Amino acid sequence: MELNGVSYSDPATVKKYARHAQLGEIFELDRATLKSDGVFRSSPRGWFTFGHASFALLFFFGHIWHGARTLFRDVFAGIDPDLDAQVEFGAFQKLGDPTTRRQVV
Repeated sequence: MELNGVSYSDPATVKKYARHAQLGEIFELDRATLKSDGVFRSSPRGWFTFGHASFALLFFFGHIWHGARTLFRDVFAGIDPDLDAQVEFGAFQKLGDPTTRRQVV
């Protein structure tokens, strides 16, 4: 194995570097001071924050989605923007019922 121009042939050293590279950690860090064991842990407070942030984003994008659906209802329905010249939208309160023609105020 060669690392930064230095060749390693000792099986223990090669195994150590291979394991560190496989775990994404090629450098040796001081684990004794912080009592780190390589596992990412989170407190209940961290999970609480993560959960609320996730749901906040979900609800925020849900509001954006439903607002866009309302604003661009005609586009999503496939109605051409130039169709106004041919058809009068909203002439009847009830679709297809000529007795419910709206009064111009």
